[in-house]
Amino acid sequence: MIYLFTDFGFNGPYVGQIKTVLYEQAVDAKVIDLMHDAPVFNSRAAAHFLAASVLSLATKSIVLGVVDPGVGSARKGVALYADSRWYVGPDNGLFDVIASRASEFQWYEITYKNMNASCSFHGRDVFSPVAAMLHNRIELSEFLLPIKTHNQTQADDLFEVIYIDHFGNLMTGIRALNFELSKQLVIDGTNISYAHIFSDVKKGEAFYYENSQGLLEIAVNSGSAEKVFGAAIGDVIDVLLK
Repeated sequence: MIYLFTDFGFNGPYVGQIKTVLYEQAVDAKVIDLMHDAPVFNSRAAAHFLAASVLSLATKSIVLGVVDPGVGSARKGVALYADSRWYVGPDNGLFDVIASRASEFQWYEITYKNMNASCSFHGRDVFSPVAAMLHNRIELSEFLLPIKTHNQTQADDLFEVIYIDHFGNLMTGIRALNFELSKQLVIDGTNISYAHIFSDVKKGEAFYYENSQGLLEIAVNSGSAEKVFGAAIGDVIDVLLK
């Protein structure tokens, strides 16, 4: 399987053109749209979202990740093999959290060259062909070079809003696994307590809960936390210590 994770949105030709390359070069691959509204231009926030999302993905799969505000610059293209999955995309921190939390991993620099590649669309012209070659099990040395040392950010939780969904819920980069749910989160000067599910609080009441990705999320029952708090991606989340 090849999963697509981008900030392209579905409008415009971008997703369709990437899929066209994959269907032409990896003809028997199942291509799945994991997400196309990742935090725009924000590889830091997207890295935490992606790290939480991949836990449910099939092993031996390939994730083509493109959140790439530096496309066309000197930044390199990389492939990461971590815990039996491949990740292909820009070397801008998008896969760093995954590597930091993996039990085993190996970084590779992409050496594949496409002489006709657009300087503004490496997702289609570089990363998609590399994902196809991985799917087709082409000899790695033909398009990848192992990286001995790769400077990567650590796997610390991100105490910020990293995504706002259709309902106005505020997903944070805080993992619920090691968080004391008796504590309160603070956003825009407001203290928010934990609730297990939406119906545990009154309509219009704000709370936080563990979402389906294993991350803490601030919500308003039958309302929009985005509107209530005037929130945006990157807003800092504080924790009220008792």
